[in-house]
This record gives sequence, C-alpha cells and structure tokens, in this order.
Amino acid sequence: MQAKALRANLIRHIRETAMFDAKDHVIVAFSGGHDSVHLLTWLIDANNFPAGLQPQVSVVYVNHQLRTDAEQEETFVRNWLVMHREQLVHVAIRRIEWGEKPTHGIEAAARDRRYAILAEQAEQWGIHKVITAHHQDDQIETILFKLIRGGQLSQLQGMSDRQARGTLEIIRPLLNLKKSDLPKLVNEPITDYIQDYSNDDEQFARNRLRQTLIPQLRQVNAGFDQHLLEMTRQFKALDKIAHEPVVQAVDAIENGQFDWHHAGDEAVIYLQAWFNQQGIYAVKMSQLDQLIALMKNPNVRVGEIELTQTVKVKREGRRLLLATT
Repeated sequence: MQAKALRANLIRHIRETAMFDAKDHVIVAFSGGHDSVHLLTWLIDANNFPAGLQPQVSVVYVNHQLRTDAEQEETFVRNWLVMHREQLVHVAIRRIEWGEKPTHGIEAAARDRRYAILAEQAEQWGIHKVITAHHQDDQIETILFKLIRGGQLSQLQGMSDRQARGTLEIIRPLLNLKKSDLPKLVNEPITDYIQDYSNDDEQFARNRLRQTLIPQLRQVNAGFDQHLLEMTRQFKALDKIAHEPVVQAVDAIENGQFDWHHAGDEAVIYLQAWFNQQGIYAVKMSQLDQLIALMKNPNVRVGEIELTQTVKVKREGRRLLLATT
C-alpha cells in the first residue's frame, strides 16, 4: 500500500474508533527503538492530521536498567527528546530500581513495573490515555505465544486497539500496520534509533517465534498472517455473542445458584470468567476440571482445591469461596 493511502486509512480508523482527537492529552510510551521513534515522529507532526484530530503529546521513557548499554540508550533518548522538546508538553525519564532482580519472569516483571510508572506519571499529569507502538507483527507474536503457552480462549483474541488497564486506557493505533509499514508514516527516512540486540537472542521464547517459527509458518502458507488475524476476529465476535450468558453464569456461581449438574464443557468458560472477576487469571485447566468435579459430586458438601501456595478455593454447599493461606 502506498504511503498516502496507508496514512489515510490510519486516520480514518482513529476517527471511527474515537481513539483520540485534539481535545485529548496523551502519553506516548517511548523506548527510543524503531517502532516508538516512528510512532512519535508521526504523532507530533501536525501535517499528518486533519484539523481537530492531533492530540497534545507528552512522553514517558522508562530505563529498565537490564541491558549493559542501558546508560547509552538513555542518553540517546534524552538527546532525541531535547531535539523535539517544543512539540511535547511534558517529558519524564524514569528508571526502574530493582534492588534484587527476579531470577525468572524478568520480562513480565519489567512490563508490570513499566506500566506502574506510566500510571503514576499519568496521574501526576492528569492524563489517562497512553499510546504504544504495537503493530501487526507484535499482534501475531502475542497470539502465537499465548497459544503455545496455553491459556484462556479470550487470550487468543490478541491485543485490543483500546484497552483499559487500571486507571489507564492503552491505545494502539498501529495494530493494523506491519512493522515494514511504519516508515511510510514519516516524510523522511529514520535511521537513528536504539537497536535492541536482545531481540536477536533466541534463548528467549518470543525471539524464537519471531526469528524462526513465524518465518517457517509463512513458508508453509504465505497467507498465514492474515488467516491468524481473521481467526482472532471470529474469537472476538464469539466473545461478544457469549458475553451476556457468561455474565449471567458468573452471577449464578457467585450467588451459589449455578446448575453444576447439567453443565457441560461451557462450565470451564464460566469458571474462568468467575476467577477473572476475582482478579485471578492463571488457573490451570486441571484445576478447573478438579473444581467442576467437586461441584458436581452429589455426595460432597464441602471441599477445597489449592490454586497456589497462598490461595485456595473452597466449596461450601453450592457456593465457591476464595481463601488465602
């Protein structure tokens, strides 16, 4: 697609989904990498927007202090932001102070810390919209990663272009664009940005997906990307259709009125939704099956199943209760 048509489609999508307009003040989650540099360069150029659509823009950069070149990366970001300071309302450069770094799950821990900093800075500035540079390639990686790791059916819907996260609204305007499309957003080629060399390290599962598995899947079927995205659209449509029955079932579970004895496999979906309502998302399928069997057992009135070292779920008659240990 030519740059002019691509930009026009993006503007139309932003308007149709009411992502932002000139009345909004947004934060860009900026990393200094290829994607976020292209996003921010496009967003702060008034020539890219029709009247009434370009928002005010502030920036938050978070130094995770995990890579050996983190100091050099922060210096690059500082210099880049100085050059564009007149087009930005606020700028914050923050660091994650780890103390003792996690021995595993470091990426998830860094993401949680980053969003906590974004929420803190947004509250300080009185902003609730945060824009990220996630694009279609990221979407495909995310869906496959969820599929391989196992999880809830809802997770296979991928990322939403608008998503509530605590007090923030996360906005992803580039989700319909491929990474290779991003240079078409800007008028001059951008060659100066941070190269994250850890993206090439295949000891990380997501990198193996990006570098090896996804290219192989595209060799098997050149339409792989589009087919996967079409599947996620169907999952989203099914989720909308099922929303009201799921809400009713969750209410029935909460009130001890759910008919466990006549429930089939749909009970798994209802039970997952009930746990989600309690703020619990990582429940194994084996635990769900055990719990359903416990609730179906006519000879049992009380019982419990351990979810984690600190959380149990108890049956008391027809009710389910969470307990901490």
